[in-house]
Amino acid sequence: MPPKTDALILLPALLCDSRLYQHVVDALALEVPTIVPEVWHANNLAELANSLLETLPARFALAGNSMGGYLALEMVRQAPERVTHLALIGTNAHADPAAAREKREQAIRLARAGKFETFFDGYFEAALYDGNRPNCGPVLRQMARDLGPEALINGQTAIMARRSSEDILEAISVPSMVICGREDAFASPEAHQSLAGAIPGASCHVIEGCGHLVPLEAPQQLAASLDALLAV
Repeated sequence: MPPKTDALILLPALLCDSRLYQHVVDALALEVPTIVPEVWHANNLAELANSLLETLPARFALAGNSMGGYLALEMVRQAPERVTHLALIGTNAHADPAAAREKREQAIRLARAGKFETFFDGYFEAALYDGNRPNCGPVLRQMARDLGPEALINGQTAIMARRSSEDILEAISVPSMVICGREDAFASPEAHQSLAGAIPGASCHVIEGCGHLVPLEAPQQLAASLDALLAV
């Protein structure tokens, strides 16, 4: 049977790159290419989505964690006919609320003042479930240091200015899945279940003992979920 898509596009979370998905890719049973695009050169999600769409295969499955989920939904908005499957991981579809924008503005101020590590220490504590920090923390810190303050500024700027994607959810007609960690400090399982409920036919998978960065914290479980999704 021919593959149901041409590629799986894996979109990273804030201050992460392909290393976020390394163990997921290793565990996948897929026979199609996996692509983790570079996303930190832009500070506008709509423009970034448009530029990625110019380079990707004609038909692809999308999976995005956190900021990667916001970007995935923007790509669905711009080119729904090209998306074959959708996985939204530790993310949401609404615009940034005022309190979140203030925190992002503070992070940008810290980065511009040479206090990038100050921001990252707080993010590190919140993003990973306690039990996963010893194994996942060094990789997360190294990704952040390698990407640096400019990636943080671009990412936070793009996230703050994103538009709500709630208006497109009911029109999504491809196999879809919402995945989250039970211990996600940024959004509850109930919020993810609500997101899944707004997408026709979508399922919601909650992973125990996992925080916000599911690809890093629970790669085997995520790979199994993605394999199941792409088999539909």
